[in-house]
Amino acid sequence: MSDSSPALTAPLLPQQLSQLLLRLDPALDDSTLALVSELAAANQAGHVCLPIAHRPERRLLQASPVLGAPGSYAPLILDAAGRLYFARHWFDEQSLARKLAQLAADQRPLPASTLAPVLHQLFPALPAGQPDRQKLAAALAARQRLLVVSGGPGTGKTTTVVRLLAMLVMLAERPQVMVMAAPTGKAAARLSESVRNARDSLPVADSVRAQLPQQAQTLHRLLGLRPGAAQPRYHAGQPLPLDVLVVDEASMIDLALMARLLEALPAQARLILLGDRDQLASVDAGAVLGDLCGQVAYLPATRDWLTEAGAGPLPADEGRAGALADSVVLLTHSHRFRADSGIGELARLVNLGDASAALQLLQAGQHADIRQAAQLDDAGLSARRQPYLDAIQRQLPLEQVQAAFAQFMLLAAERRQVEQANQRMEALLEQQGCKQAGRDWYAGRPVMITANDYGVGLFNGDIGFTVERPQGLRVAFPAAEGSWREFAPGRLPQHETVFAMTVHKSQGSEFDEVWLQLPATPGPVLNRALIYTAITRARQRFAVAGSDEVWQQAVRLAPARYSGLADLLRQPRV
Repeated sequence: MSDSSPALTAPLLPQQLSQLLLRLDPALDDSTLALVSELAAANQAGHVCLPIAHRPERRLLQASPVLGAPGSYAPLILDAAGRLYFARHWFDEQSLARKLAQLAADQRPLPASTLAPVLHQLFPALPAGQPDRQKLAAALAARQRLLVVSGGPGTGKTTTVVRLLAMLVMLAERPQVMVMAAPTGKAAARLSESVRNARDSLPVADSVRAQLPQQAQTLHRLLGLRPGAAQPRYHAGQPLPLDVLVVDEASMIDLALMARLLEALPAQARLILLGDRDQLASVDAGAVLGDLCGQVAYLPATRDWLTEAGAGPLPADEGRAGALADSVVLLTHSHRFRADSGIGELARLVNLGDASAALQLLQAGQHADIRQAAQLDDAGLSARRQPYLDAIQRQLPLEQVQAAFAQFMLLAAERRQVEQANQRMEALLEQQGCKQAGRDWYAGRPVMITANDYGVGLFNGDIGFTVERPQGLRVAFPAAEGSWREFAPGRLPQHETVFAMTVHKSQGSEFDEVWLQLPATPGPVLNRALIYTAITRARQRFAVAGSDEVWQQAVRLAPARYSGLADLLRQPRV
């Protein structure tokens, strides 16, 4: 079976799609075409497939040559569970599940007595009887090629991976080529900064520290994915030149991109995926990290080995052992939010779907770091942006400008709300004389890149700040090792003003204070994953504006994405 999809490799509009299918089968009726259009709409909403087991249109579709059995060469695939796919998604899902299972099953024999002293050196002892999930993750990474680490903000994912990488260096017989990546430039920059900060405190020799990676890159850049290219630079026939690959913010990775990543992984390389399974899933089709973390279990032989290596006591299994047994670790203890943190408790209640308790916590007034407001006022927005604007006006160093910008962010569920908030902020700047009416560019305009541009080296999610220079306005973006790159505004790829942003766009970012603007009415995109993601962008304070009804309906609505990946991964290891 080929790993690549044979048909429909590019998104098509429903009308174009209907014309294509009618060319293949002129007998298709309107109800069947409507079903296929429904599948296309489901893909746009993030679903990989469409359940049609009990739909009457299924019989008509099964009689058409446009539909094939799993593995056949046809535009549409219907599996045994009644899930309808475009062929490219079915092939990607099958390929990804197979490669993940192969990675998880490829274990490396290592005496527990060899690993134990390294773990003891890198991971301080916890109180007796308390599972050390960070040490558990490192031990598993030493044993096998696949490790998935999921945890909320402040649970120590970066700390874990830095010590884990140091462990792999110490255990390796030769120098290791270690690479870090993330879905967006913003997430890659944050990963780079976090790893650089954590390296300095490692209790290891300088020779070990020197081998650790320092700079992350986007997945698109890593793979060499370019618009219009037939295939990425790196693929199954030309794998990535590395020994260990760390990928952060894995919740943002869609099915197709994850499939391309696994195809390009070398035969002996280790893959470490980091993320928060409870955050929003990718914008495109798939919820891969959530599917991977659906069951967490360790085989008896692995448990015995972990205990001997000093990685016990071990947490209880969460589900039966499937194809990814021994490969998933959940970090549960937050080092950022104390036990009395309102933000931490609110995030926990939202994650549980307890809408009433979460609302009561907001309204009780017992926690200074969370609050509910009837509406977000322009005066409050302007006041919270003033430190950033002052830093721009005083022409402070760019590091201080960036820090001032990170003090506050307004988030919204809908793009329309974001556009309105940005327009209101710019109107306030015009009133204050900080922006000329009718001018797009002005000192202090923050922008987010929304399309990758390999020519200038700017990527989706990168945030820059417009500053005044002797030669005119320039937009400064953070670069490697704390440096900055400045561009004339006309050189920038597609971008948008970012005094406010959608919750989706905020993934991979943190701010001291976050305000969330709820829409006037509930909608399908407003669910508990979105609320949880917004809350956990805040380091110190969180506020939400909107009606009680919209809040409660959002928290009660569990995110759901149709996919067959979780079922494939539930199959026991062979």
